[in-house]
Amino acid sequence: MRVTNPRAVACAAALCSALSAAQSHAAGPIGPNDSPLTTSRYRVDLTQGVVLASSRVLGLAGAYVAIAEGVDGSTQNPAAPAVRLPYSYDHFDYDLGLGVTFPSSISGTDFFNTGQRTTLQSDQTGFAFLTVAGILQDGNWGFGLSVDLQRYRLSRIDDGAAGLQEDQVFAQFGGARIQLARRFYDGQLVLGAGSRGTGLIIENENPAPGQPTELFNATGAALELGMLWAPHSQRFRFGAALRSAVLTGEPSSGVATETGGDRIIGDPTSAEAFYLPEKVTLPWDMNFGVAIQLGPRPLNPRWVDPGRVLEAFERHLAWRKRERERRREHAVARARQERRDVGAAERAADAENAIEEALDELARERREDALRRKLRARYESMRRFYVLVTSSLSVTGPVQDGVGVESFLQRRVDRSGEKVTLSPHLGIESEVVPHWLKVRAGSYGEPTRFDRGRSRLHGTVGFDLKLFPWTVFGLFEDGNHFRVSSAIDGAQRYFGWGLGVGVWH
Repeated sequence: MRVTNPRAVACAAALCSALSAAQSHAAGPIGPNDSPLTTSRYRVDLTQGVVLASSRVLGLAGAYVAIAEGVDGSTQNPAAPAVRLPYSYDHFDYDLGLGVTFPSSISGTDFFNTGQRTTLQSDQTGFAFLTVAGILQDGNWGFGLSVDLQRYRLSRIDDGAAGLQEDQVFAQFGGARIQLARRFYDGQLVLGAGSRGTGLIIENENPAPGQPTELFNATGAALELGMLWAPHSQRFRFGAALRSAVLTGEPSSGVATETGGDRIIGDPTSAEAFYLPEKVTLPWDMNFGVAIQLGPRPLNPRWVDPGRVLEAFERHLAWRKRERERRREHAVARARQERRDVGAAERAADAENAIEEALDELARERREDALRRKLRARYESMRRFYVLVTSSLSVTGPVQDGVGVESFLQRRVDRSGEKVTLSPHLGIESEVVPHWLKVRAGSYGEPTRFDRGRSRLHGTVGFDLKLFPWTVFGLFEDGNHFRVSSAIDGAQRYFGWGLGVGVWH
């Protein structure tokens, strides 16, 4: 058919041009899936789909944003550092945590949910996850710090000029969180803010003479916010966390060469050339959750601040101290006025004050011990049985021109994060044997970030078992008991497990 209308021809041409541009933009600078990564104009999507956390969080299938207790909650909700628990008997308190996932739970699985089995090496030095966390609490304030490390062995890169050797190059993905939180309205509302970071480091374990150990480094940080609403005498609480995207700056490398805007380790003409990414990113995400507790045990008991309870007594002791100082000054001034030995008057006053100060300190210790025993008795009198049901929904944003971690390490395109993903979580926990055994179970949907992958359903189970009493040579209080915790997470082409030791509460 012959077209004679020039306006129609122009419109058709414009439409074709627009469609072509849209397709080009959708495809991005990297090629189709399974093609080699031969450009640096891509980003590494560090989104983590599976739950890698403490035994309690894992056993509850990651539905922890509305619980937000202790170091377990720091990675889930920035408000967690300021959440006070009824067994915290001091104005100043702290908590520490350590988590490790062993390579045996990753080898031979589809860890990244790409739709194919994970092909990265997974020996004892090749694939590991480590998390270290701690919180400090001072009254209504809480400060949290956590660091996590994920370590992967790179595929074969053999280029003498760059000093790389077969199976000797490692990638480390690390993240750090610094959080500050505060309680409001007698602890019923807790707000927190912090900075979460991420980074990618590639190192050569055995560099050639004259070659640096670090080959590539990219780091970045972004804001995260959290809240917890836990009204007293209620059986529910709400939690939420919002995190902006972490986008690293331009990566630095001492051995990469630049060719046409690409940053390459190795010979650009070789099939083993390693094209470094333009950026490394964690996309934005939002997490909302609700927890409901059934049974006689309260979910949101009011925390009693020992510092507030003892305020009146401390003011009385401060008044007594001022009175001692006033009496001393008066005694010295009177001795000077009566022309007596001033030094003797000072020594007599100091001796008398020292006795009174020792008595005041003894009174303070007795008052603090009595209050501590009272708070402990209050906590231990709480009925033990409960059924906790907790749920959450996590929303993760897209990544432009992104590839997955495995794609990046294998140097082949597998596009990741082209759309927003949703992940629902549900968990249940109960103390089935009072004072001895807590069990938990849950399920969560892990969305895929890849075109050929499919969402998969996880099932989790876990427990806490009370062990023997031990004060650790006086570091803990009398009656302190330890516990052992464990949890497993299973899904199609995936199995994970966790093990921990801590204090029984």
